[in-house]
Amino acid sequence: MAFGKTKVKNPNKLGFGRLLAWKASDVSSAACFVIVNSYLTLFCTNYLGMNPATVGTILLLSNIVDAITDLICCYVVDNSKVTKWGKVRPYELGILGLWICTILMFYTPAGWNSALKNVWVFFMYTFAFGVFNTFRTAAQQPYMIRAFSANRTVVGKLGSYGGFITMAGSMVVSMTFPVLMSSIATSLAGWRQLILIYGLPMLLLGLPRFLFIKEDPSIDAGLQHDKVSLKTIFKMIASNKYVWLYAGVMMAYNCITSLGVSSYYFTYVVGNTSIMGIFSVFSIMILPLMLFMPLLLKKFSAPQIIAATAVLACVGYGLCFFAGSNIPMLLVAGIMTAVVTLPLSYLGGLILMDLSTYNEYLGLPRLDSTTTVVSNNFASQIGQGLGGAMTGFLLSAAGFISSTDGTAVQPESAITMIRVLYSIVPLVLMVLLIVCAIFLSKLNKKMPEIESTLTARKSAE
Repeated sequence: MAFGKTKVKNPNKLGFGRLLAWKASDVSSAACFVIVNSYLTLFCTNYLGMNPATVGTILLLSNIVDAITDLICCYVVDNSKVTKWGKVRPYELGILGLWICTILMFYTPAGWNSALKNVWVFFMYTFAFGVFNTFRTAAQQPYMIRAFSANRTVVGKLGSYGGFITMAGSMVVSMTFPVLMSSIATSLAGWRQLILIYGLPMLLLGLPRFLFIKEDPSIDAGLQHDKVSLKTIFKMIASNKYVWLYAGVMMAYNCITSLGVSSYYFTYVVGNTSIMGIFSVFSIMILPLMLFMPLLLKKFSAPQIIAATAVLACVGYGLCFFAGSNIPMLLVAGIMTAVVTLPLSYLGGLILMDLSTYNEYLGLPRLDSTTTVVSNNFASQIGQGLGGAMTGFLLSAAGFISSTDGTAVQPESAITMIRVLYSIVPLVLMVLLIVCAIFLSKLNKKMPEIESTLTARKSAE
């Protein structure tokens, strides 16, 4: 008698539909960060008439608040009850609040006095990134673990292949936004029109993850039954040194990305903001590298890949200082500095899984959400606050002139400071990132021993 073969589902397979549904949310949030980090400061100084130092102060204070709410949110998420929608899946709806508040930031009433404008921008920025996005990102790591059954192979594919999708989506925004900005955003009303062109479609694009990606109820990640105490969280913070090394990596990187000086550089040094879109077109050249990440991960750890690409970025930032308005040189430098974005943005899930496993090795719960928040979100918010503040304070000190119509002529001192912020400052921060990544790579070497110890420990129990 012939029997048909039973088809066995491959546990390491990542369906394309699930990949797209999961990464749509990341494309949406990445687009929001591209717009806010690159253009909010320029919008505030050149069309709301706000002093750059004031804008820097607002961003710094808001990100400090955000860093504090990160710690609160990780406690809430780690102790969340399971609902009919899942344990952490409902927090994904924070993408709606992120975009609504971002749109409202660019709808700051022109007739308000300076104090009201400052308060409005502060609260909209704080609610967008310190409340809605904070809850969403605090839940993202445990959501991913529960949605993809804590499978390292699948998570690696999600970071690599999914990173290709996210990077491509954010590049489309990076390419098109400055082009439309140069033709549409020539007034306050134009900026409002421009933010709606991007905000409304991206808001809808952020929903498929919540709608279609369910949690695996059998995956608990050590969080469902045991209430996590604040004492346990602080013990993890004090004892897991690798959390702080990854925090150093993310703080330096986010400080660089939040300088928001590119729009100033192409406005006042290059003299053409639409060229920023052309630069993004050339950056597409680095996307195929994401397809090779799974192969690279077989020979190198994620921190090692980050350190190597960061060295290349340092050379690129050095070229930026001497490039001035030389477009070919700026293009080469831009590609070199963009490569490090790939492993930093899309291999973090693997590093966070190792950090949580190390927590178990120390005799603690995995604390997936807390580990993510402390080493990634908290550090990123501090970096973003420092980056925005640095740009605002240094431009103000260099004599930058604010306006409400974008036509102010800047002194040479301000132009020089824009060049320094575009090259020297990120170069120094990238060196700090390299040092942290090198020390962080030691954890990956210990993982076989750590996993063996945990397996033996669980067998004994």
